[in-house]
Amino acid sequence: KQWYQRRVAITAGIEGHFRAILGTMTVEEIYSDREGFAKNVRAIAGPDVSKMGIRIISFVIQNITDNVDYLKSLGVKRAAEVKRDADVGVAKSTAESGIKTSEAERQHMEAKYSCDSLIAENKKTYEMKQAEFNQEVNRSKAEAELAYDLQAAKVR
Repeated sequence: KQWYQRRVAITAGIEGHFRAILGTMTVEEIYSDREGFAKNVRAIAGPDVSKMGIRIISFVIQNITDNVDYLKSLGVKRAAEVKRDADVGVAKSTAESGIKTSEAERQHMEAKYSCDSLIAENKKTYEMKQAEFNQEVNRSKAEAELAYDLQAAKVR
């Protein structure tokens, strides 16, 4: 056969297998799993074309199009899902961040109140000791003054 005739026969064979595989998959599967589709073509069409002395080394789907923009709407739907999931993730993250910030603020306030309470308790203890000390000093001064006055009275 002429090269052109072989080419037409190979193309027709691959196209036939191609259509058979397309019939077993949904549009969404073909669109989302191009590599799986290409593997199916190689696996199913490979033995047939090898009988003609041809080996399928690579089969890559470069572009999938349609006339009614169904595939485009799949992309729009997926983009909307991704955006929605991202928005939900951001909202959850913001909520978790707010909760953690509130928890940290609560712990901070508890520590502050605990420290303030300890400071107040220590200040009270200090003032009580200071008052006791002042009272003892005043008593000692009073005793000294009385002793002085008593001694002065004895001397007169």
